[in-house]
Amino acid sequence: MRTALFSLLLLLSLASKTSLAQKRYAPRYSYLDGYSLTATAGIPYIVGELHGIQAFPTIYNLSLEKGFSPKVSGRLTVMSGTAQSQNSAEYYAFAQNNYWGVSIAPVINLTALFAREQELRLKCYMSLGIGLLRFHTDVYNTNGQLLRTTSNNTSRHTPLFQQYGAGSGTSGIYYTREVFVPLTFSCDYKLLPRLYLNTSLGINWISTDKFDGTTPYNLTDPYFVEGPNSYSNTANDGWVNVNIGLKYKFIAQRFIHQRGI
Repeated sequence: MRTALFSLLLLLSLASKTSLAQKRYAPRYSYLDGYSLTATAGIPYIVGELHGIQAFPTIYNLSLEKGFSPKVSGRLTVMSGTAQSQNSAEYYAFAQNNYWGVSIAPVINLTALFAREQELRLKCYMSLGIGLLRFHTDVYNTNGQLLRTTSNNTSRHTPLFQQYGAGSGTSGIYYTREVFVPLTFSCDYKLLPRLYLNTSLGINWISTDKFDGTTPYNLTDPYFVEGPNSYSNTANDGWVNVNIGLKYKFIAQRFIHQRGI
């Protein structure tokens, strides 16, 4: 009887020590952890009838990210930039625009899906979101003469989530408002415990054909900006950008693992 009682007490003692050890070394989380701030600059490439890169345009991004698990986080991004297409021999024109926007996106930690990411200095992510873009575009011929613009009374912005249709807004509105969908692949390389080098590739689809201020109908009339076929039954535009910058994690040292950032 004494032997059985002693054995039971010994087992309980070992189980208690094992439980304490597991709690001590298990991942600890806090709802205040897992925030990061990323600032990047990059070069946008216009995708449309007028496309390409000219005059070294730039795009600036500022992103606030919050991790919800080791594999998933959420990102809010504010951006601003300028873009200029190459001279088009087909359209005898080039486009210049400036734009700004805001987007939200869920972010998947690809590294955490396939490896023990705490042991790696390099982490990779993918996100697909939605945002609101405001832009203004002017199109010039190769001699610098203004051909058309998105700011006059015949090319007003279209309503939210509407790809084409009747314009809304006052005559001469400066910024066209459209929805865009950003797909982003990014990587972080650890420089310091809280500081990372961030690089990313973004592919952005816009719910309009107006980003380059040009449709196929401008081949027959360079000054064409209105009518039933203007920006309505043509392929949507977009842009591709490559960015580089720094990512800073706001973490508490007492937390072993940070959520998804």
